[in-house]
Amino acid sequence: MSTVKWSPTAALVLCLAAGGCKRDHPFVVERTEIGAWGALSRAGAAASRGDVEQLLTARLTAAGFKVLDASSSEDPPEGALKLTLDIPLAQENPARVGVLLQLRRRAPPSSAGPGSPRYEAEGVGEAPSGAQGEVALKSALEAAVDQALRRARVQLQAAGKSDDALVKDLASKDSTIRGAAVRILTDRRNPAVTQALLDQLGSSDPDEVRRAIGALVEMKETRAVPQLIELGNAHDPVFLREVIYALAGIGGDEAQAYLYTVAQGHDHPAIREAAQQALDELSRSEQKPDRGLSSREREREGDGDGEAARH
Repeated sequence: MSTVKWSPTAALVLCLAAGGCKRDHPFVVERTEIGAWGALSRAGAAASRGDVEQLLTARLTAAGFKVLDASSSEDPPEGALKLTLDIPLAQENPARVGVLLQLRRRAPPSSAGPGSPRYEAEGVGEAPSGAQGEVALKSALEAAVDQALRRARVQLQAAGKSDDALVKDLASKDSTIRGAAVRILTDRRNPAVTQALLDQLGSSDPDEVRRAIGALVEMKETRAVPQLIELGNAHDPVFLREVIYALAGIGGDEAQAYLYTVAQGHDHPAIREAAQQALDELSRSEQKPDRGLSSREREREGDGDGEAARH
């Protein structure tokens, strides 16, 4: 395999010359990190961690992010980003690279919340037809990073939008924009997102379906139960198990009745076992007191020490 210099300078110059770099809203990046990247080496790439770091920095700039110089004395602004890039997949023939980009926002000093906001964006890139070896791997990596950065940028923009604007985004023809709107509205517990999530259960994209299921479980949306049951019955046992655990997460009489029926009479023993486990978990969750007491506190209440446990 020929050795290729992993320099992103040419791609960046072309971007700047063509006016394609998005400068309208430069999100500030305080720090970048390269996490798992050994897949590149296993696929035959001679790139070092520093090479990948340089490539990421150049693609960030081309995508409209402002990367702070590590040697600068400038204080990162509130909301600055810390990025970690993982490369879990790299195949030489055909050249195909998958990446996972994790982003954390710098929280304001006075914030009393649970921590800094986090986002994730995936990207998969394939080399152009005819490209081979390390050239192909580098091209695929660039494409994967660009896709992940676009998705990350859309998520960040969505986080700054009003609920009304996000509701409008639910009708976008762009699946990335729709997905970001769904995520933010779900986080905000806006009921307007429910119908969009229910509609996504009918998508032909299995990843979109799984994301919708996760959001509906998070919201404990009982209106999803009939569609989930129908989905589970129409798919293979692997997907049915996912649906079973989702129904346990949502709860409700209809979900409980279905889980009981599957646990008692499904043809596959593994499915019956999964349904029984989900049913047991659902029963335990419904028995937990609303005040969120620990098991030790509940024992104290049972011993007549309830007043002390409450205070």
